[in-house]
Amino acid sequence: MFGIEKSREHRAGPGADGPRRRDLLRLVAAFIADHILPRRGLAKSQREYAKPPHHVIIVTFGGGCRYQDTLAPEGWRNVPHLTQDLVPQSFLYPAAFNQGITGHFNSSSALITGAWQNVDSFGSEPPATPTLFECLRKERKLPPEETWVIATNKSFSLIGASGDRGFGAPFSANVILPKQLLLEAIHQAVSTEKGPGVEDREAFYKQMLSALDEGYESYGWRVHESEHKLDRELKTSLEKALLDYFNDPSVPSSGDELTFFMAKEVMARFAPSLMLVNFWDIDIAHYGSYSLYLQAIERTDRLVWELWQTVQASAEFRGRTTLFVIPEVGRDGDIHGNGFANHRSGDDACRRVWLLATGEAAPKRAGAERPIRHIDIAPTAAAILGCKLPEAQGQPLQELAI
Repeated sequence: MFGIEKSREHRAGPGADGPRRRDLLRLVAAFIADHILPRRGLAKSQREYAKPPHHVIIVTFGGGCRYQDTLAPEGWRNVPHLTQDLVPQSFLYPAAFNQGITGHFNSSSALITGAWQNVDSFGSEPPATPTLFECLRKERKLPPEETWVIATNKSFSLIGASGDRGFGAPFSANVILPKQLLLEAIHQAVSTEKGPGVEDREAFYKQMLSALDEGYESYGWRVHESEHKLDRELKTSLEKALLDYFNDPSVPSSGDELTFFMAKEVMARFAPSLMLVNFWDIDIAHYGSYSLYLQAIERTDRLVWELWQTVQASAEFRGRTTLFVIPEVGRDGDIHGNGFANHRSGDDACRRVWLLATGEAAPKRAGAERPIRHIDIAPTAAAILGCKLPEAQGQPLQELAI
């Protein structure tokens, strides 16, 4: 269906200083392992419950990417795994529209609530209507381990539960911000008296912040406190997993690589029923570099494919999982001057994206030309998982069903 050539020209970017970053990360991993990590593993919960028979994973090309840079013919070279590996085994909606606010938090909130959202764009407020996580947990009486958000975007700490009083924190998903989790561990390590001298610790911390600071994360983005907290022992165990990860000499250090690693870790430990995986390196487009924007699209394409391979390699997930892949927004058209660098114009390039569904509920080598909406994803996932979304405005996609 998509006949594009395998070879692509190399694009230079921030990954060129990968060895420096890896050396720093291995250094901090060794330091933290020696001083703050527990000596025993996390005990498995003995809690009994009826685990749903199906899994749903929603993955976003967070930060936003235009149709012309991805699934339009001129964009195929940027997403070779989508076009060559996934599309032939998937159901494709080439016209999916974000008709709400085209900011990151509101767009992703619409995907997991099935309703257009109008809350603070920088994530200081939770979604206004119940999320799929809350509805699934409340209706099926599930523990937090069954629903997860793993996000590169550090403003997503409140996206796991709504502000609805009938739902909220008691039914929230576990939310992991991998870069922040690692930085907290680093901060704790360099603050201890057992570490280097004060001056050296401060310099070391600044080096680590610089090494991990990729993407457009200044200017208003911050982590907001959530009522729902990760279990302390679980948090420590996940921190250790991240640090062990950095002992691999080949490990890259982008935010999305961390998110991918943590998604795999959560899948291996808990096999959750529902996950939202937010990749966000693409938002580097705000810096105005088209080559870095395309490089981030290529990385996201690869990570989505590797995530699907992880699903296929797992006896728990294989044959029982539906994967949804969608950009949270597009980006502005070139006619508006800034083009790819922003996503607030409201033009067609900004609102028109696409949806790829693969796995258990998706027919293969098929598609539908009719336009769909962001808010149709959550009701479709709810139908697959066997729960209701009482305040959803969208409708289940009839082509996708168990």
